[in-house]
Amino acid sequence: MHKILIRIFSLLFGDFNGVQIFIYPMTLFYWIDTESFLWASTGLFSSQRYFFPLVVFLLAFIFMAFLVMKNHCALYSDVWPHPPAEKRSFNLTVIGLHKLLLIILFAVGMIYLVSAFLNYFYGIALPLRVIYLMLARIVCVLMILGYAIRNSWTRPHREKGLDITRASALVRKDFRERRGRYLLHAVVYALLAFIFSAFYNLIVLNVFYLIFSIVGVSPNLYLAVTSGFPALFYDIMVICVALMLSNLLFSPLVKLGVDLSERLHPLRNQPMEEAPGGEAD
Repeated sequence: MHKILIRIFSLLFGDFNGVQIFIYPMTLFYWIDTESFLWASTGLFSSQRYFFPLVVFLLAFIFMAFLVMKNHCALYSDVWPHPPAEKRSFNLTVIGLHKLLLIILFAVGMIYLVSAFLNYFYGIALPLRVIYLMLARIVCVLMILGYAIRNSWTRPHREKGLDITRASALVRKDFRERRGRYLLHAVVYALLAFIFSAFYNLIVLNVFYLIFSIVGVSPNLYLAVTSGFPALFYDIMVICVALMLSNLLFSPLVKLGVDLSERLHPLRNQPMEEAPGGEAD
């Protein structure tokens, strides 16, 4: 059962899967009925705007849980199992995620303070909603790709039983000696993520729409008007279901992109250091 769960998690959360919804949000909102989305979002910005901070918190929580699951399926292997190293690597990654979240929240607070300062003393009103939305998309894309590339670079070392700390140290040491190969792999990996996301966006907006039209089935999920906590949590669950649908259909392209980028992996066919007894050092 543990191996089956790892395979399922790898399918839904593995590698750069999920990046497509931040580069092309329509790959997520395609599955949600447009009219119900407008009704729900209009309420959040008008009569139900006091729910907006809670919605932001829940969406941030879901994204952090998404990153945790992504790292779980990358750090736990059903092919090269090293329980002590895997557990330590996962725990350290979760701690690092929360540290990064604190830095992001601090940066968000500083942007708000700068905006309030400019507005009060100079009458300059910054479009905070646009800025926050743009920064949120950029940060989410960078975090997904950053962790995916880190896990890819350290995987050969982790397969030998090293934990993420030791594996990262060896990668940093090797990076100084072969910087070009690492940067080439990272650039190709990121480019393939953007290219396949664009291709998937075209498939969603054209091919899937045509197929569902021919079959006569609507793929739309419906949001409820935010009138209370039950409706709010229902809407959040609908967004999670839409995310899973998007990731499931995007997963074949993810696997193809990773297979192509692995041909340029800087540690391909290189001898790896093995931990004593196959456990974390």
